[in-house]
Amino acid sequence: MKPPLTKVEMIERSMSCFRWGLLGLLPVIGIPMAVRALLHYHRVKSGPAGVWNPARRYLRWGGICARLGLWVFLVIPLAIVTCAVVFNYP
Repeated sequence: MKPPLTKVEMIERSMSCFRWGLLGLLPVIGIPMAVRALLHYHRVKSGPAGVWNPARRYLRWGGICARLGLWVFLVIPLAIVTCAVVFNYP
């Protein structure tokens, strides 16, 4: 079990989540950045409940951007390729 985050660490990780999440919207090269943003997101969210995070908007938008980047550039193309292989599309 990791120790709980201090307020400064929580703010820094929230801002890092936002930065990495925005970079996660880049095609292909953004996939590892989106994963890193989600790691920061989950680390902050797994902290103690009820603690006020002044950078919560950055955390939320970083998580949204990271998820969107992963869906658009990883999951959807993988689903299209899988369907093409299953249905023998030339």
